[in-house]
Amino acid sequence: MKTLGEFYREKILGLKKQHLEERELPNVGRNLKIELDLFRWKLYYSDSKYLTCRSEAEARYLKVFLDAGLTQILVPKDDDYLEAILPELERLKKRIEEIINHYIEGILDSSIRMQVRHRVYAEITK
Repeated sequence: MKTLGEFYREKILGLKKQHLEERELPNVGRNLKIELDLFRWKLYYSDSKYLTCRSEAEARYLKVFLDAGLTQILVPKDDDYLEAILPELERLKKRIEEIINHYIEGILDSSIRMQVRHRVYAEITK
């Protein structure tokens, strides 16, 4: 199974720099929500704080990496390309979550569960 780091190197870092945009991501928890307001897509990471996104595809892409704990990410500027790679990225993220949850379900302390989850994501996003 591919890691998030392998996916990122293969699908993103292989693109030319002029086709990428660098985004800073906040260091936040897990309650992420994507919404469309009157003019743009927003990725909420708290009740009132959000990242503005140019499309739903960008919001979904950022959500995967924000949930994985990254604070800086390169984003393809082409929304069609994002749409093409999103299904694989989201399937990969879902499978990783299932594996992590399987191994940490017996840990009762929620802070330890979050530490383990964070360390696993740190390792697989390298």
